[in-house]
Amino acid sequence: MLIFKKNIYEPTPHPESNVNQGLEPYDFIFHSLMTDREIFFGLNQLPETEGLEKFKTLFPHASLFGSVSMLNDFSRRLFEGLIDRSIWHILNAYHLTYIFDSLHGTYEDYSYSEPQQRKEIFPELDGASIDFDDFLDNYFFGTPFLINAERFNNMDSEEKKSLKLTDPCLFGVINQLIPAEEESRLQTATETPYLEK
Repeated sequence: MLIFKKNIYEPTPHPESNVNQGLEPYDFIFHSLMTDREIFFGLNQLPETEGLEKFKTLFPHASLFGSVSMLNDFSRRLFEGLIDRSIWHILNAYHLTYIFDSLHGTYEDYSYSEPQQRKEIFPELDGASIDFDDFLDNYFFGTPFLINAERFNNMDSEEKKSLKLTDPCLFGVINQLIPAEEESRLQTATETPYLEK
């Protein structure tokens, strides 16, 4: 199970506002990561240059630090972590950057589809729009991995602490460094991350 700001494995209560009403976060993430498995299969069938161009378009942030094969591995690990209900997995900045690109791709695909196609992608939404920013606010701890490298690198340590930019992988993501093996793997949590009701 993947740890987000809110528990994606619990059914979401329908908000009073109609923002993303009916969109279950688990289903959104599942659909995105499942689609990615198909995308990577397709990319591996293309000539290398063509596949690389599509890859950079589909994963604009994650492709800055990872190759097709590395992100294919990320995709597989994240999908397995999502569906494995026996253990909680901690996501670092590399993982969240990849998931952001994956979800944004699904959001764009859905948003630019005809109403009937939208109903096929997420029937529970009945063609209604997705508020991607609202989804990020609710389920991501933030999006510091999108900060400009020059701005991040010019901040002092106190400013980084005050802005909660403390993920040890954040420097690597922002500066487009290839993750080390231990940064690629999902780390497991030793206790349940959400308070019992």
